[in-house]
Amino acid sequence: MIYLICFERAYKHARHYIGSTENLTERMQEHEHGRGARLMAVITEAGIHWQVMATFEGGRKQERIYKNRKNDAQLCPNCRAKFLERKRTQKRQQRATRKAERKEAR
Repeated sequence: MIYLICFERAYKHARHYIGSTENLTERMQEHEHGRGARLMAVITEAGIHWQVMATFEGGRKQERIYKNRKNDAQLCPNCRAKFLERKRTQKRQQRATRKAERKEAR
C-alpha cells in the first residue's frame, strides 16, 4: 500500500510525504515516534502535525513512480484545490502577458 501524508505547514520545501508499507497502522506509529523516513523524523522533531490524506494500491515500485512524478499536491485531497487555482492563475497571467506583447508588436 502507498500512502500520502500532508503536513499542516511546510517544512522548508516539503509539504507532503509519500511512502509504502504492508501495515499502515504500524508504519504510522513508527512515523509518530520519529523512526523510519528521515523527513518524517524531522517533521516530528519540528512539532509539525501531519495526517494520512490518501492511500493507493501498490508497492515500492509504484511508490517510486509516484515520487518521481513530483505531483504530491495534485494527489492530496487537501491541497488539490489550491494547486489547481494556482495553475489557473498562472495560465491567466501568461495569456494576459502574451496578449499585451502581441498588442505592443502591432
